[in-house]
Amino acid sequence: MTAPRVIERTWVAPAKKERKRIMQMVRLIYVSRMTEECDILAIQQILDVARKKNQALGITGVLCYDPTFFLQCLEGSRTAVNELYADIQQDGRHRDVVLLEYCDAEQRLFADWSMAFLKTQDASREVLEKYTGGRKFDPYCLTSGQARDLLVELVATAHDRLSKQRADLRD
Repeated sequence: MTAPRVIERTWVAPAKKERKRIMQMVRLIYVSRMTEECDILAIQQILDVARKKNQALGITGVLCYDPTFFLQCLEGSRTAVNELYADIQQDGRHRDVVLLEYCDAEQRLFADWSMAFLKTQDASREVLEKYTGGRKFDPYCLTSGQARDLLVELVATAHDRLSKQRADLRD
């Protein structure tokens, strides 16, 4: 019986370009109910903090506000989005947090926004009816595709107002 051969291998570090970590970008859409401690002042604080934090973390997205619900899309690296979503789930201003969509994303839908802010009351009746079938707005009833398409359409139809929002943020 012959002894097994030992082959010596030397590990060679990959070239710098190969070591560069590829960011896995994801899109996450969730809905939640606002708690009583979430008033308009709290919403403004959420936006102020989110816009700064999201910009630093490379997260983009949109927050749609209804007096009862939040519907939000977050886009960015898997790690950053997962950590932010975990924080949201623990935030006392949200309850009944439900994940509607979580997927890999080749490109951002809201690349221009660290956090765009929309109110359902500012949306056209036609747009809301398209996604609610004429019923009262309830984002828990939306499929992931409907939620994503609704947010895209709301941002598109509110373009002028959102552009002013972005300009105000720069000042």
